[in-house]
Amino acid sequence: MSHQPVLIASDLEGVFLPEIWIAVAERTGIPELRLTTRDISDYDELMRYRMRILDQHGLTLADIQQT
Repeated sequence: MSHQPVLIASDLEGVFLPEIWIAVAERTGIPELRLTTRDISDYDELMRYRMRILDQHGLTLADIQQT
């Protein structure tokens, strides 16, 4: 009897850990950063939107990492 490898994958953020963008929105007071793939299903479009918001507010990766 041979055994087939089993692979299980899950979306870590929002499933096992809190959604980082919700925390960033709360810390910065920028409600637009609360949007998730439930609001904008196209991930690339959502990330481009988030990057525009971050740029408009002068936020950097370091700011997000402090969350």
